[in-house]
Amino acid sequence: MIRALPCLIAIALASAGCSMDSFLFNTLPLESYALSTAVIPSANRTEVTLTSGDETLYGFFVRQPDSLRIEPHPTVLYHHGNKHNIQEYWDRVELLYRAGFDVFIYDYRGYGMSTGTSSEDGMKSDAAAALNYLRSRPDVDTSQIVDYGYSLGGFACLYSATVLHRPKAVITESIFASSEALVQSGTILNIPGGYLMEGAFDNRAQIVKVSSPILMLHGTGDTFVGYEANGMVLSALAPQPKIIRPIDGANHTTIPATMGLESYIELVTTFIRGR
Repeated sequence: MIRALPCLIAIALASAGCSMDSFLFNTLPLESYALSTAVIPSANRTEVTLTSGDETLYGFFVRQPDSLRIEPHPTVLYHHGNKHNIQEYWDRVELLYRAGFDVFIYDYRGYGMSTGTSSEDGMKSDAAAALNYLRSRPDVDTSQIVDYGYSLGGFACLYSATVLHRPKAVITESIFASSEALVQSGTILNIPGGYLMEGAFDNRAQIVKVSSPILMLHGTGDTFVGYEANGMVLSALAPQPKIIRPIDGANHTTIPATMGLESYIELVTTFIRGR
C-alpha cells in the first residue's frame, strides 16, 4: 500500500483536474513596480515594455554610468526565479550592478505587470523577446551578453543559451534538472513530473548543448531544489569548460549571503571578465 501511495495521489490529482503549475509559477501581479534606489539610482535604470507573442512583458535595463564602463562591457540577461516578480530579485540585480555590469531583468508573462499566463512555451517566447530587446540596443555589445538563470529561470537561461544564441558565458544558480526532479524534491513523492505539471522543463536535455563557458552554483542545503537530484546531475552533464561551485550549507535563496556578498561578486566578476 505504501508503494502504491504516490500513484494513488497522482491519480487523485489528475482526476480532480489538479496541477502543480501553481507550485512552479508563483506569480504576483502588480500595477506598478517599487524598486529601491539605494544602490541603483533611478537615472541608471529604464523601464521597458516588450512584445512576446500576444503578450506584453515588462522589464528593467540597468546601465552603468559612462565613467565606470570598462570595455569590452558585458551585459547580464537575468532570468529570475518563480517567486512573485522583479521586485523579489532586485537585490540580485544590485549585486550584478555593483560588480560593474549592465543588467536586463524581465518578468515572464503573468508575473508583475506582464500580461498573460505562464507556461513552458511562454517562457521560451519571453526569453526570445528579452534577448531581442538587448540586440536592439546600440549600447549593448551582443558578443558580450551573459545568460544568468536562477531557479526556474534556469530553463529560460539554457533555452536562450542553446537555441537563441551563443552567449559570452552562462551562469546558473539553484536550477532544477526537470519538472520531475523538482516535484520529487518539493513533495518527497516519487511521481513523474508529467502527472502534475504540463511541461517537462527538461534542463538535462538543454545543458548538454551549452557551448559557452558555464559557472554552476548550487547550495548543498537546498531543500526546495535538492542538490543531489538536481545540481549534481546537471553538473555532471554540463560540457567543458565549466566551473562547478557547490556552496556548503546554502539553501535555495542564500548563495550570495552564505558565500559573503563580496566573495560572490568577485567570483562572478572573475568568471565573466576572464572569458
